[in-house]
Amino acid sequence: MQTLREQGWSLDEFALRFSVSRERVRQILRAHGGPAPQDIAAARRRRAEHEAEARVDELLSRWRAGVQPRVAAGELGLQAAACRSTIERFATDADHAARKASMAGARSVQTYSDRDIILALVSVATRVTRVPSAKEYAAHARELGYPSLPTVLNRMGGWTHALRAAGMAPLSVPSRTRARRWNEDACWAALRTVVGELGEMPSVLAYERHAAGRAELPSSATLRNRLGRWTSITTQLAAQARLAQPRESSAGVAFGA
Repeated sequence: MQTLREQGWSLDEFALRFSVSRERVRQILRAHGGPAPQDIAAARRRRAEHEAEARVDELLSRWRAGVQPRVAAGELGLQAAACRSTIERFATDADHAARKASMAGARSVQTYSDRDIILALVSVATRVTRVPSAKEYAAHARELGYPSLPTVLNRMGGWTHALRAAGMAPLSVPSRTRARRWNEDACWAALRTVVGELGEMPSVLAYERHAAGRAELPSSATLRNRLGRWTSITTQLAAQARLAQPRESSAGVAFGA
């Protein structure tokens, strides 16, 4: 273990090799005078550099194509610092020239100015004879070779801002406001109806069975959304029933008299 540690082996590699835990490896090395931390760090750097050098052809191939060293390190399972130092030591003038050409080619990808985007928006609006929706623009942009919808959104800060920059008012979407049928009062009234029909306060399952197929009764989910937890609903109904009992009995006495 001490020899392998001096070569830069990690605790995880020891644990896998000898089928013990990382902590057990640390205890063994400490008990037998393992290498100092700074020596371990230096050994791990050397080992990482050796691994990068062993794959220098693959590494330089990616680097010449314009791939960043840290990205290439991730693709090859190497350390980023070791990849950078290996590239610095092994890259030739031809490698640098090839990378420069690759980077220049990447930068030559077509870009669009704000004016290009505005002209594309106006062209699509003329074609559809009205202010286009984002979906309509995307379909026509693909056909005509115009800036893509994501490009428009990113450059102009959203579809509404893009339309306004092109001198067009965004389409107004009619609001869908409708009165809520099952407000709190309607829910309480429906519950009292069910209690009267069953003769008791039902459980959630009993209520769902009783209300099944009845459009005049709200669902149990609606009741809980409007009135709260089912146990709270039950408690409030029981309290209302107790409060109503004295009034009913006193009215019955007066009637009997």
